[in-house]
Amino acid sequence: MAEAVGIGKIGKNGLLFHSKYGPRLMLGGIVTTASLPSMTRPEKDDKGCPEDCFACQEQCPVKAIDKSGKVDRVACIKYSMRSPIFSNLMKAGNFGSEDVQMINHIAAVDDHSMYQCIKCVSVCPHI
Repeated sequence: MAEAVGIGKIGKNGLLFHSKYGPRLMLGGIVTTASLPSMTRPEKDDKGCPEDCFACQEQCPVKAIDKSGKVDRVACIKYSMRSPIFSNLMKAGNFGSEDVQMINHIAAVDDHSMYQCIKCVSVCPHI
């Protein structure tokens, strides 16, 4: 959604990339029925990640980001996330891509989840 409204573009590490802040963004939203003033899209044409930068891919400890920018989310989550939900799925041994997608959505709002690897964000030279 953030890309669609012009806040940034999806970067090579699969995260939203902003021209000023790079991948260092935290987004939130509010669902309401309140009447709000009209908004327009930002006029700025955000270019996204620089074409010649591959810092996030080169520094990923599990090589979860390939040169085309495709992210192996399962490898990333296995390495970086510590969550009781994920642990239970791993113990069960039989989970599919829809389970991983569910974890991605829950982990963003689950107070019990922690990402212990943000190397792709921290090595981004764009600030």
